[in-house]
Amino acid sequence: MATTALDRDAHLFQLAAQRAGIHQPILPALQESHDQPTPEGDRGLGLTSAEGDRVDSLPDQVMEAALLVRKLTDSLIQSGWQSDRIWQSGTGQYSPEVLAVLARGFDDPSDLIAPKLAGCPLDRLTEAYRHHCTLDRAAQAAIPNATSAIAPAAPPTSDFNSFFNLDRALLDTIERLPQFYQGYVHQREALLEATRIWRGLPTREATLSALGLPALNYTDAALDAALLAFIRRLSPNYSGFPHQREALLRLVQIWRQLDSRQAAIASLSDSNLGLVPRNYDPALLAFVLRAPQFFASNGAQRNAATEAVRLWRDLDTRNAALISLGINPSAFANPAAPEATTAAAQLDRQLVGFLQRLPAAYRGSANQRGALTRFVQLWRGLNTQQEAIGSLDADLKAMQWQVLILKQNTVLKSRPVPANTLPSAELAAMPAGELSLIDSLEEGTHYRILTVEPIRDRREWFVYRGHADFLEPATMLVKTSTFLKTKPLQAGSLANAEKVPLSPGEFQLRSYDDVGDHLRVRLVKPVNNRLEWFIYEGHIDLLNVDDYPSPRDPDPTPAPRPTPVPAPAPAPAPVPVPRPAPAPTPPDRGVRIQIPGLGTVWTKDPIIPRGNFNWGEATKGGTRIPENSTITQNIIAMARRMEEVRSRLGNRSITITSWYRPPAINRAVGGARNSTHIRGHGVDFNAAGLTARAVQRILDPWWPGGLGYGSSFTHLDNRGYRARWNYTN
Repeated sequence: MATTALDRDAHLFQLAAQRAGIHQPILPALQESHDQPTPEGDRGLGLTSAEGDRVDSLPDQVMEAALLVRKLTDSLIQSGWQSDRIWQSGTGQYSPEVLAVLARGFDDPSDLIAPKLAGCPLDRLTEAYRHHCTLDRAAQAAIPNATSAIAPAAPPTSDFNSFFNLDRALLDTIERLPQFYQGYVHQREALLEATRIWRGLPTREATLSALGLPALNYTDAALDAALLAFIRRLSPNYSGFPHQREALLRLVQIWRQLDSRQAAIASLSDSNLGLVPRNYDPALLAFVLRAPQFFASNGAQRNAATEAVRLWRDLDTRNAALISLGINPSAFANPAAPEATTAAAQLDRQLVGFLQRLPAAYRGSANQRGALTRFVQLWRGLNTQQEAIGSLDADLKAMQWQVLILKQNTVLKSRPVPANTLPSAELAAMPAGELSLIDSLEEGTHYRILTVEPIRDRREWFVYRGHADFLEPATMLVKTSTFLKTKPLQAGSLANAEKVPLSPGEFQLRSYDDVGDHLRVRLVKPVNNRLEWFIYEGHIDLLNVDDYPSPRDPDPTPAPRPTPVPAPAPAPAPVPVPRPAPAPTPPDRGVRIQIPGLGTVWTKDPIIPRGNFNWGEATKGGTRIPENSTITQNIIAMARRMEEVRSRLGNRSITITSWYRPPAINRAVGGARNSTHIRGHGVDFNAAGLTARAVQRILDPWWPGGLGYGSSFTHLDNRGYRARWNYTN
């Protein structure tokens, strides 16, 4: 069958629209709205050259018109138009505002030699455009998998329910392309066409020139190297602009040799989107928690945070993200203008505020996890999502998990303000005990904490610092391959879902309890998203645990009794002579000692201001000096807790029998290898008027750490988890 003029024109419109990334029906609508013929006698689209002459051929007119429409929509985006102001997703066509701009005519002021689009009657253009949109939809319905040419800011299709999913599939695909590139003709053309659309270039020759290659005299190897280098830069620079999204869709279509854009989208819906596993949440949240502290207002950080806003809020373009933050994108049109500087400062404040709100708002959805992973990728200057995941994996391995001890019943708060000023929905009542934390920051009188397990569907909370302490966790040494179990039974009697294989190694504990021949352990770091497990006691050892008799400090060797000497005869009493009153005797501060991290103190000085425990009690009269400032801080922290102990015991007098022990003395007295005394937060004491058993009974419901008693003393330590024992058994 012979090709008709209408068929030829339709082919031209289709090809030009695909190459420029615009909606095809606008081209025949422009043709019908102008009465200017081309010099060759065809009905033109209203194009004239910069000198006022008409562009000669119809193919040239169609291509130039398509490029001008693309430049027009790009300029509207850059001036701050949101995508829904340009493209009506409900009807699948340009908005009346875009048609009004086109009807007034358009030329590119940045290109003085480019053709110009003449004006036309708006009502005529509108009627023609709607007519061709109707024809285009009818054609799509009649042909399976058919679609119109590329539409700017195309809304998600039935295959993708959000821009996030479509963008994630596109980025996941292009990040993996370089490893599969074999230099086939269609692969090279796919990369070349994506480069042309991304950069908004009209021809293949212009694309080669932009890549630094001559139009004719180049090798395939040189072209491949330039194209792959360009493609590798796309992921970190992707911001969801329509031309960027359409460039990647065109790449997928040509690479996979598909007939249409819709077929390309359908092929993406079947791909693995590479969603980040939820076990990376602690690393993501820890990164975001501290990001505002390091925000330096540089371009890379600003871009990373803006892209996080776009993906978190499922917006189609970077400009839409700016507008959602209350920033006018047009303010950045001239970077040297004062308006741009003011807008940048305003943007930075909004971005920091957004980042500060993220930990509390995080619910673990795919969009949120993907947005934060993209944020990490761009902030750290990584090329692919896989590199970002690799960096998060390293973060997880290096993470210092924390144990927070709540010293009394308290409340977690959504803001660091008095609890009585907050509604109940922003409070979480918590009993005394321990919490596993991802990370924490000091903020005035409160700690800002990220909990491992969500509490009331959120992980970020504030807790009053006076109600909490950070303690060192215990260590569980797994000696042989074994299982973590959900029940204290033999592993063979449990289903696979009720047990997790465990290799030899060390694991941090928050607390443990004896359950027959098993221990119920509460881990600091979750395993399979679970903290509480059972483990067979014969397969483990517990380190940092004083669970056997704490030795009494040896009594000092008594000094030899001096030989009595007869007293001399008393001399006659002298006649008293009046003398001036003596100067007041300075208080006895004991022996001067040097404490790491503090400097000079005296043994009778209180460890904390106006406290009841002194440095002589902590250092055995100044004979046991802490080895470093960490131990000093442990002693100070324990002194604060001992003041609370004294209050709990009715402010009775307390006698310290053993506090800090240097390792050599600990070994000499037969102390546990990992005794808490070595680190300065283990104390043995007596309370006046109370037996050791009575002291244990009073403190047991309240004390969150280690508590043991013997026949004549009580042991207390700040180990970071609950443990109880009796030295007399």
